[in-house]
Amino acid sequence: MKPYRLHVFVCQGKRCRAKGAEAFSDALKERVRAEALDDVIVSKSGCVKVCKESEPEGLLSPAVVVYPEGTWYRGITAAELDEFVERHLKRGEPLERLVHFRLDAAR
Repeated sequence: MKPYRLHVFVCQGKRCRAKGAEAFSDALKERVRAEALDDVIVSKSGCVKVCKESEPEGLLSPAVVVYPEGTWYRGITAAELDEFVERHLKRGEPLERLVHFRLDAAR
């Protein structure tokens, strides 16, 4: 496997799927291919538990995690797909209004 600059995980837990995570993941993979972002990989993941941090549960779904920087998104949808690709994946600028938390708070 070749090294990647970014690995994007799209939660496929029950609540995230109910809010369009599967379609988001598929559309993101297509967009990454179309943009020839060969150093970015998109994977569907199991539940990342972000939705359990909201009341009612699922309010923060769907969740997306970007590594290696450890940026966790909540409530990201198809409406933000283009901006997510252009800003975060291409320019390294997270969409602050949708960031749930970062593993490295210094970033």
